Amino acid sequence: MTVAFVFQGGASLSAAQVGMVRALSEAGIQPDLLVGSSAGALNAVAYAQDPTERGLDAMERLWTGTRRSDVFPLKLSSLLAGVTGHGSSLATPHRLLALIERALRTEELSGATIPVHVIATDAVTGAPVILSDGPAARALLASTSIPGILPPVLWRGSRLVDGSVSADIPILQAEALGATTSYVLPSVPMGTQQDHASGALPILARTLTLVLDRATQRDLATARGEVRILPAPRLRGLNPLNFRHSAELIRLGYDNARTWLDDKAVVPAAA
Repeated sequence: MTVAFVFQGGASLSAAQVGMVRALSEAGIQPDLLVGSSAGALNAVAYAQDPTERGLDAMERLWTGTRRSDVFPLKLSSLLAGVTGHGSSLATPHRLLALIERALRTEELSGATIPVHVIATDAVTGAPVILSDGPAARALLASTSIPGILPPVLWRGSRLVDGSVSADIPILQAEALGATTSYVLPSVPMGTQQDHASGALPILARTLTLVLDRATQRDLATARGEVRILPAPRLRGLNPLNFRHSAELIRLGYDNARTWLDDKAVVPAAA
């Protein structure tokens, strides 16, 4: 039996996954492999490199210390270049790459303690791409590069963008890698109406969430193995591009997961 933790994308909302992982760890549930898209990929790699209490504490500090300007540093010059067609994005990736590098203790994906796989999307074909080796920081940059906001990342001859575009919850990829039991760590409650959004970036994020939710439901329905979906926090008015609620999301992710584990009397899949 092969157990996978599968991390959904979700920008700032993925902070809740830190609490979920902590609850699973305390319950004695340990993964054989980790798979993640976008911000969920960052959590997957961060936990894979140090699956201990110390590693979880470091993940929590990373999320609670992050702000939008660390991820999407919008500057007038970049905005003008993107809008007028002289650039491939509205923001530069330098701050995000610096944030990723601060979170990493391993340079190569293959050097993590637990096997970890990062999902990106081929910008030409739209197909999901599984990154299992190579530079960890560059793989995460590719997986988190929202099309239009951040530029594509060149990877072994391909141009890659955000993994959530093709596999927001990479359950099928986890099963292709050998998972027979998958714990899905969502960042957004599935199948629910989203709050009204205002502002260009929040509207973009909300629209993408609605589109990706349909594809996610299809992928989950297609999965062949056992799929255990943890509950995502339900908070009204949250903006995926606002990182100021990370501490609350982590707490809710932990509390909800503990309640879920107790209610379902979930035991380690290998037991």
